[in-house]
Amino acid sequence: MKKKKLLCGIGVAVLVAGAFFTGHTAGAASKTPGSTGDPLVTLSYLEERLGVAQGGARKVQLSRGDVLNGKPGTGIVVLGVSVTATGSGLVDVTEGAFAEADTSLFPYHSYIAAEESSGCEALSTCTVLVSGEYTVKKNNN
Repeated sequence: MKKKKLLCGIGVAVLVAGAFFTGHTAGAASKTPGSTGDPLVTLSYLEERLGVAQGGARKVQLSRGDVLNGKPGTGIVVLGVSVTATGSGLVDVTEGAFAEADTSLFPYHSYIAAEESSGCEALSTCTVLVSGEYTVKKNNN
């Protein structure tokens, strides 16, 4: 009985080791995640996918202090950092939450303008993808 258990245990160990070395040889563990050989996500891929998902979103470059206001239903995806919600706020579709005025917006989250005065303000130069009607109030400083 002990001999049978020992042989069964050795058999399982051989199978697990064989599966590991087969995967390793096939290249499953050959690249470092996040490196150039195995990037997690590229910006061009995101822009292409988000552009299709947003119904042909346009890239809009915002300078520090510029305010983008959208009509209700306008979609906004922030491709940079240092952007805050303005006006009545935005609906964060990615999180399923409401982004109130003067709160920071997360990069690559999808936002929808809730009301006429909903939008975002750039705290530094950045790019946003916008689908729908919008206006940009340029900072004159």
